[in-house]
Amino acid sequence: MATGTLVTYDLIDGAIAVLTFNRPEKMNALSTALLAEFEAHLQTIERDPAVRVVILTGAGGKAFVAGADITEYSQQGFNAFVSYQLNSRRLFDWLEAFPKPTIAAINGYALGGGFEIALCCDVLVVSTSARLGLPEGTLGLSPGGGGTQRLTRAVGRYAAADVLLSGRRLSGQRAYELGLAAEVVEPDALLDAALDKARYMLRIAPLAAREMKRLIRTGPDAALPTGLALEQEVLFRLYNSRDAQEGIAAFVEKRDPRFVGE
Repeated sequence: MATGTLVTYDLIDGAIAVLTFNRPEKMNALSTALLAEFEAHLQTIERDPAVRVVILTGAGGKAFVAGADITEYSQQGFNAFVSYQLNSRRLFDWLEAFPKPTIAAINGYALGGGFEIALCCDVLVVSTSARLGLPEGTLGLSPGGGGTQRLTRAVGRYAAADVLLSGRRLSGQRAYELGLAAEVVEPDALLDAALDKARYMLRIAPLAAREMKRLIRTGPDAALPTGLALEQEVLFRLYNSRDAQEGIAAFVEKRDPRFVGE
């Protein structure tokens, strides 16, 4: 386990990284320092071929991330505020494009930037106590880390408007009904449910996982013929990989494949 002041890093089964936002006294609110630690951990994980899946969650049980630290906002001038937002967007964009599967295990509040982080992840697992929302309008602001765009793409224009223009919070069950969450579980089962999904993800060859992530991310913004052409181009490239040849051989030989990420 690698522990930081604001984000902790646990390695499970030698292949699953669990990053925990660790400001429970502030509902794990985002700050410049927390985001720097988060980015440093992601850099370490990206470089480590042994780590195959990343789980994000929050400490304390009450929140995943309850948004930005508004006290820090209140002390920033305009230029510092702009710099913070641009850096957050860069980091969130990188998280969305991260080459390894990411799971958000949402316990309690995921508001503002916390919800935006979750929307950058590949799979969301939520507890029955989860509350997700983008309440920036109640501060006279709007989301700046992708919330308006990613939520709209995820659930459609009208459901997104219902959240954004009212500031209301989605329950874990409602997030599941909208297709945002893959599973909703009781709070004490949340991490186990996320780990169960991560262990299934370990069955997928690393190169295939990375390419399928890219197809999922880019496909909906392309015309269908373009997306289908990209899909086949990916398939043809993967067929020539060592992992594909190993996977096919393992299936024929009725054994578990030994993927190496090449």
